Amino acid sequence: MRIKITKSLVLAAQIQETETIPEALFPEGEYLANLTSEGKIEVMNTKKIKARFSFSQFREKVSLGEFIVVES
Repeated sequence: MRIKITKSLVLAAQIQETETIPEALFPEGEYLANLTSEGKIEVMNTKKIKARFSFSQFREKVSLGEFIVVES
């Protein structure tokens, strides 16, 4: 799926699969998002940096207008 971030956000993120970083900037724009095998929604900033959300966290971002689902 593709989402649009409506304003720049600083989010907790991961580098690759193993290393968690405290925060990464996700500038306003469109991003690829995937459903993981753990049932989380993963928003890709770059090939290496991604943020993961539970369904309820993702739904909250959508309801606040921070995320817009462009294509599912």
